[in-house]
Amino acid sequence: MRHTLTPRHGLLTGLAAVHLLLVACGAFHVPFLQLTDTVRPWAQGYAHWTGASSGFSFFAPGVSPAVKVAFDLEGASGEQLHDDFRSDNSAVNVRIHSMMLRFGLPDSRDALARAWAAAMFGRHPGARSVTVRVESLQLPSMEAHLRGERPVWSEAYRAVFERRVPAAFSAGEVTR
Repeated sequence: MRHTLTPRHGLLTGLAAVHLLLVACGAFHVPFLQLTDTVRPWAQGYAHWTGASSGFSFFAPGVSPAVKVAFDLEGASGEQLHDDFRSDNSAVNVRIHSMMLRFGLPDSRDALARAWAAAMFGRHPGARSVTVRVESLQLPSMEAHLRGERPVWSEAYRAVFERRVPAAFSAGEVTR
C-alpha cells in the first residue's frame, strides 16, 4: 500500500519542523534567522509562549535561583505573626510563585513589595505593620559543593510597611 502525504499532514509536519527549529535556536542560544520586522515579533511571541526560547538552562549558573517570600506582621496589641502567603488553591500558588520570579527585576521590587504588603493587611486586618522578606537560595559552584559547601538562603530584600490610618473627613467634604 502506498501512502501519500495529504495537505493537512504536510502542514502539520511543516509546523512541527518550524517549532523544532525554534526550540533548537533557543537551546543553542542562536538568534532567530533573518526574519522581517513583521514576522519577528510573531516568531518571538510564539517561542516565548511555548517555551521554545527558554534556553533549557536546567543547571547552574543558567538556572535562576529559588526565591521565597515571607511576611512578619505585628498585630494591634504587639503580637508577632508570620504568613508565608500560601493558598489551598494550587493555581493561586503558581501565580504567587510567578510573582516571586518577577521579583528578580529590580524595577518591579518595590511595587511588588507594596502590593504584597497590601494583601497582608487585607488578610490580617488587625496588623499594624508588615515586614516583607525575600530570600534567594545561593547555590555553590560544583567545586565548592564537592568541598562540602551547601546551598544557603540569604536575604535579598527587606521592607517594612506601616498601616496608614485614613484621614477623617469632615461632614460636607467630598472626595474625588
